[in-house]
Amino acid sequence: MADSRYRESPFLTGHHRPNRMEVDAPDLFIEGELPADLAGVFYRNGAEPLYPPTAEDYHWFDGDGMVYAFFLADGRVSLRNRWVRTGKLLLEMKEGRRLFGVHGNPATTDPLAAGTRYNTANTNIVLHGGKLLALMEGAPPVELDPRTLDTLGEEHYGGVVTTTFGAHPTVDHGTGEMINIGSVARRKGTAPELRYDIIDFEGKLITSETVPVPYQSMLHTFFVTANHVVFPVTPLDVSLRRAISGGPMVAWDPDRPTLLGVMPRRGGASDVRWFEAPPRHMMHQANVWEQDGRLIADVAAAEGTSLFPSLDGTRRPHRETRQSLRRWIIDPAAATDVVREEILNDRDIQFPRPDDRLATTPSRYAFANSNLHSADGRADGMDSVVRVDTADGAEDLYHFGDGAAAGELIFAPRIGGTGELDGYAVTLVHRAGAADTQLAVFDAGDLAAGPLALVHIPFVIPSGFHCNYYSVDSPLYRQALGAS
Repeated sequence: MADSRYRESPFLTGHHRPNRMEVDAPDLFIEGELPADLAGVFYRNGAEPLYPPTAEDYHWFDGDGMVYAFFLADGRVSLRNRWVRTGKLLLEMKEGRRLFGVHGNPATTDPLAAGTRYNTANTNIVLHGGKLLALMEGAPPVELDPRTLDTLGEEHYGGVVTTTFGAHPTVDHGTGEMINIGSVARRKGTAPELRYDIIDFEGKLITSETVPVPYQSMLHTFFVTANHVVFPVTPLDVSLRRAISGGPMVAWDPDRPTLLGVMPRRGGASDVRWFEAPPRHMMHQANVWEQDGRLIADVAAAEGTSLFPSLDGTRRPHRETRQSLRRWIIDPAAATDVVREEILNDRDIQFPRPDDRLATTPSRYAFANSNLHSADGRADGMDSVVRVDTADGAEDLYHFGDGAAAGELIFAPRIGGTGELDGYAVTLVHRAGAADTQLAVFDAGDLAAGPLALVHIPFVIPSGFHCNYYSVDSPLYRQALGAS
């Protein structure tokens, strides 16, 4: 049921309905048995607006960052959730109402917000350098206490990261480095640019390069291999001028190709070589690595998007823009700059993920939430989860039932586990019409058998974005939370 104080939007009702509350739950009920060798913390970030948005067309990506932390140990689970108290949110809490336009649109932002950064910190939540960081691509990271989730302030990495940061940094578990990109605000008369950063295991910025890009695109993700970095510039055009004049800030331009800029991991702007693919909507990848001199990227991609309108303001339906798991092959040794694309599995998916410990190195399996029967997986909910074998496209799938809304599916290694399926898979799910949410824990090698355990959260957690799991024996966990 919709709250009459929030305007009508598919992203403010049903499993998207804001709760407007922070909770501490010290010991949640569990159906089944939580595996004894599953111990760590599962973080999830998402967009949950504290105040009703402006009269504009609300977008799912625009809500305030709300971080949930599930601490798993000794067969028990505790929960804590907190809003990320950015400068934006603190100002709105002081005034008791929404001040910023959708996506920070200056044309619809209250003058009271002048001088305050639009930072929702609502997209991802990662541990690195001993810090828990809440991320969005339009602003610096915001540091939270990894146990209490108290907001500690923006992280600027010695004054270098003062504008944007990526929502999808890659942590190379082999080197301990976190690699990141951030769009650079376009200066009048100049080409659009991005900033490329490498941050060492201790959290020190060791490399920062500025790289020109062909278009001002929504740079939501990028690729990293052992020796290269790839900047995907998709047909999602970003225009502040268009937004000020009343059009969409982010719009799909079907006449643009997808361009992939390949650069050595320790390279600079002069080293970038651009490859071309057909127009594709692509915001997430499972994994990327090098093989026989080629770059292999397993991605969720489609021929368009229903998330954003076209340049003329029209929107395509979800059924025409379903994302499938595809492999992009970039061959720097070839005589052509054309990217080859293969469809690995044509299931309607979102948020593909590998065993994160294998990032930048070859992996075989991709975990994702998927859609069997929803008309629109983003608005109505993704009703299933799947693991795809990228070697042959075979799938291991579990359906939660029609009308369910399952979040990102994360591989959670068992304590001491080293194999790619040596552990569990975890997701948050809201079943149709239910008054609660469940944290579902699967055997990573047998999703079809159903959950080993269901942790019951006694309220509906609005669908969100990205999650990460850190086992107690992970160096990242020990660095940030100490020995358990």
